[in-house]
Parts: sequence; structure tokens; C-alpha cells
Amino acid sequence: MNLHYARLVEIAEENGIRIGTIVVGGAKKKVALDLLTDVACGDRLLICDGVAISRVAEPIARENDHVSGDTG
Repeated sequence: MNLHYARLVEIAEENGIRIGTIVVGGAKKKVALDLLTDVACGDRLLICDGVAISRVAEPIARENDHVSGDTG
């Protein structure tokens, strides 16, 4: 399991699925947003293996850009 904090920069829909473009460590990546009902561009999100699982308060996200996880 890989957990990361990232900033949401774009929201779109692909094949009926809400997809967000996030920026993490300077790289852009697409993630599924279907678990979150109320997100907007600029929000900081907690990402787990390509799925946004939570919106995060700004002070917490600034302290930790990466959350350790079980890689196995």
C-alpha cells in the first residue's frame, strides 16, 4: 500500500468515472475520485494506490508529503 498527499489540479470524467489529475513531487498522475463526493481543484488529498481516499487539512499535508506504508 502506498499513501501520498497530493494537490488536485483537474477534475474530469472518463467512461463514467470521475478522474482527478493530481500533482505529487512535481509529477502529474490520474486518480479515481469516486470515493469522495465533495472535492474541488486546489484541495489536498490523501491518495492510496491510485485512489483518492480523503481530503486533508492543509497544515497536515504540508508536514508530510509521503505517508509510509506496507510495500508488500
